Amino acid sequence: FAGYISQVLKNYTDHACDGEYVSLRCPHRTTISIQSSFYGRIVPSHQMCPSRYPHSYATLIKEDVACSVGTSLQKMLDECQDRRSCQFLVNSRLFGADPCPGTGKYLIVWYKCRPNEYKSKVACEDDKLRLSCKKSMVIAIYSAIFGRTQGGSLECPYQNLGMPMI
Repeated sequence: FAGYISQVLKNYTDHACDGEYVSLRCPHRTTISIQSSFYGRIVPSHQMCPSRYPHSYATLIKEDVACSVGTSLQKMLDECQDRRSCQFLVNSRLFGADPCPGTGKYLIVWYKCRPNEYKSKVACEDDKLRLSCKKSMVIAIYSAIFGRTQGGSLECPYQNLGMPMI
């Protein structure tokens, strides 16, 4: 049981270079929850995903190391979110327009394995939150957030209504 809980609460990271398969998997009774994703290149190829073709030193100097695709997170959500496993070939066509043609890219995905059954609780500032479960059960906190979520719905009313909403 302890091994199962540690697999569920663990943060996973996987990566694949262009032309390789990325494979995300979660244990029984859990599904993939994508936390973040990056597709592009921000480190030189000698540090990650070296080119399969021989390059001269001059070509390596011109390598674009400020290249990223903004659709990476949404694509990963579309492909893998709420599935027990997913696998696909990484290439620039998958992510739309190539922002840096000729530069080899890679995908890095950060994810968790969310239990199929879970409860969610919200407490506003200065409120107390009480967590309880049945006698033979244990509480495992999958994730917690303090503050407001970006772009999410407002769970708690503003405390001071005289202040302008930002």
